[in-house]
Amino acid sequence: MTTTAANQTTSEGDVETNRRQLLDDLIQQIEDEPSNWKPIFLATVAAWPKQNERTNGETFHYFIGGEAFNWKRLAERIATQLDEENHTAVPPSDLFEWLSTTGVFGGMPEQQLQRILGVDAWRAHLNYFYGVHIEQCLIAAVQSRVQKRRYSNGLPPSDDASDRAFLGLYEETEETLWDQFLDENSLRLSDLIAESPEETRTIALDEEFTYWLFKRRIEYTNAAQVAAETRRGLDMLARINNAHERRTRMLKDQDGSALLEFKLMRPRRPRTLSHK
Repeated sequence: MTTTAANQTTSEGDVETNRRQLLDDLIQQIEDEPSNWKPIFLATVAAWPKQNERTNGETFHYFIGGEAFNWKRLAERIATQLDEENHTAVPPSDLFEWLSTTGVFGGMPEQQLQRILGVDAWRAHLNYFYGVHIEQCLIAAVQSRVQKRRYSNGLPPSDDASDRAFLGLYEETEETLWDQFLDENSLRLSDLIAESPEETRTIALDEEFTYWLFKRRIEYTNAAQVAAETRRGLDMLARINNAHERRTRMLKDQDGSALLEFKLMRPRRPRTLSHK
């Protein structure tokens, strides 16, 4: 074994040891303070090594585009291991319900989340919030506007709302942009591409694409228009959240538990991964 390979192996071993220690500490702390498990869990997320990792046959990308931190993806990875190891200090169902229903801020005040994550991870989290989350909302808002215009003109819904939205925001169709994205990132994202179903793309790959779109739009758009489009995306997020709250209140059983779960965004129509 060469010196470089030996050092790499040692480094990977150190990272894995660190992860195991953090997991053991998390379990102990939750057992000591079960009522305070959410901040404890988030502190483990903040301390966890942020390198992308492959475990249980799945690749976990925590930093979209290398700079936008999807902390919930990392939290899901930790929660999954707790579930697999049968640690019940916090029921896995509670963990996954918290992660799936509380939005990108974890259902807590932004200042508290910022304090727990730390400066660098918080900035990377904001990159994810605006570059992925709000960008998705902006695309949905423009698609909705396209459809409303059709309704007002007495026309039925159309399948080309997505392409019209992309042309309005990015001056290219989604398919053309997808091909450009793959051309630029196929080597860096080869693992995600290899893991994607043949005719679709995974959530992780879609987030990479969305962040790439965000950076492209920012580069070619003036500051005033960027600000206006960001407000439009935030307004759409508020409407989605309000609708989610109304539906959840309406769909309660007698025990007070939600009968149905609603996701933030419907996935855009699948695109083939191969590019021309």
